[in-house]
Amino acid sequence: MKRPKIEEKHRRDKSILDVEGNYLTSEKSNIGFVRFIAMVSNCIEYLSHKYGLSFYEVIKECSKELIRKGFS
Repeated sequence: MKRPKIEEKHRRDKSILDVEGNYLTSEKSNIGFVRFIAMVSNCIEYLSHKYGLSFYEVIKECSKELIRKGFS
């Protein structure tokens, strides 16, 4: 009994938001950006465990290295 109510709510929400089809596959979706940020976060977390640094220390060191590479 719940499924028809959920589908009706989705149709109503899509009409209110003016969204057609699957929003996650549309051009307006930012899911690609979210996945990219999650991947970067996971890489930083991996490096922090590997080298025994905090998350923010890894970001700081990566920033220094990027600046050094960018200006040389």
